[in-house]
Amino acid sequence: MKFEIPHELGQDGARRRVEAGLPKLEKHLPSGGTMTSRWSSEYQLELEISAMAQTIPVSLGVGEAVIAGEVVVPTMLRMMSKPIGDFVRTSAEKMLTAR
Repeated sequence: MKFEIPHELGQDGARRRVEAGLPKLEKHLPSGGTMTSRWSSEYQLELEISAMAQTIPVSLGVGEAVIAGEVVVPTMLRMMSKPIGDFVRTSAEKMLTAR
């Protein structure tokens, strides 16, 4: 599932907001869920969200005016792909608007 989130923060500002929001995102995972994150390049964030014995890779590319994301939902969770994708997208939107 791919998505784009427009913003007016510039690339560095958007990266700072995303970075600051990662701890909040982890707090909203289902009970027992975990998350790991790493910046594979200056503006490319790779996340792995583990829940219900499944791992969900998420990639976020922070651009000057848009964040482009992709969530890869495993086969076992396909019936929940829309809610999972919506959770990631909404969380990223909240990170961008947080102060």
